[in-house]
Amino acid sequence: MISLHTIDSSLVSQDYSQWSLPAGTKKRLGKGRISDVLNPPEIAYSPDGKSFAVASANGIWIYDAQTAKELNLLTGHTSDVTSVSFCPDGKTLASSSWDKTVRLWDTQTGKHLRTFHGHIGMIYTVVFSPDGKTLASGSRDGSLLLWDLVSQNK
Repeated sequence: MISLHTIDSSLVSQDYSQWSLPAGTKKRLGKGRISDVLNPPEIAYSPDGKSFAVASANGIWIYDAQTAKELNLLTGHTSDVTSVSFCPDGKTLASSSWDKTVRLWDTQTGKHLRTFHGHIGMIYTVVFSPDGKTLASGSRDGSLLLWDLVSQNK
């Protein structure tokens, strides 16, 4: 048996991103899957608070924090992006993926800077050290890798 849900006809003419928002919510973002059963949604604000990055199945969406306007889509991972992290100086964004890679991006241009390889399992999380000189990435296989960003070695 197929169950059909009734849609409030007043909602049909509205932008779907505005449907049934909780009080105080500005906008619903709907650009691909940003979470699944194993991973929480991965969203990171830039250090200056002017933008935020969203890890998704489509890549990394960059949004203006005040208007929620799409600023950029960073692509290059060959599978779902699982985590994003801004360097404390705000100049670099790191991303991790089920494709077992960590990528670094220039936050001003969106240009891909570097790809790190070394995990044997899907990577779930990536985070910068407070000084921005080291990047940590954690994988499904239980490994934690520390990347020296000054010499760019593992």
